[in-house]
Amino acid sequence: MSIYAKTLAAALCLIAFNIEAVPAQAPASGCSRDKGYYFCNKSQFTTALKNAGIVSIETHPFNQISTKALEDLARGLGKSVQSDSAQLTFVLAPGDAEGLYFGPNDRELARLSVFSRGPKGELGQLIWVESFIGQPDMSWPMVVRGLIQQFKAEFK
Repeated sequence: MSIYAKTLAAALCLIAFNIEAVPAQAPASGCSRDKGYYFCNKSQFTTALKNAGIVSIETHPFNQISTKALEDLARGLGKSVQSDSAQLTFVLAPGDAEGLYFGPNDRELARLSVFSRGPKGELGQLIWVESFIGQPDMSWPMVVRGLIQQFKAEFK
């Protein structure tokens, strides 16, 4: 084998064994879903969250615990809560019963989706999804609390 071939082989080995794993790239804007997982552009969402002064909240199904928790979250982020003229909409809903399962007992219990404002005030583009994974026997107030704590930890 020539010196050139040996050098090339050595260089290829170094490259092959020193490559770090690269996470999946976030979409250019908003969120995309692939094989049951959401991939969102964190920097776009962080900017949108920072720039939004008014947010609206929705809970499905509607209940006072979820509504109060989302109102407290919004106010803690320095946002005013109004249904009209909101720049972002936070939607809290139970996870898909048919959704992803992590381990023998864990599954998606709740999902906080954040949408931009659409052109006529309706829901716009999905720009963030925060899922809470846990035991199916957790009470809904604990699930909501856990999801909000998780979101706060992500966007302090």
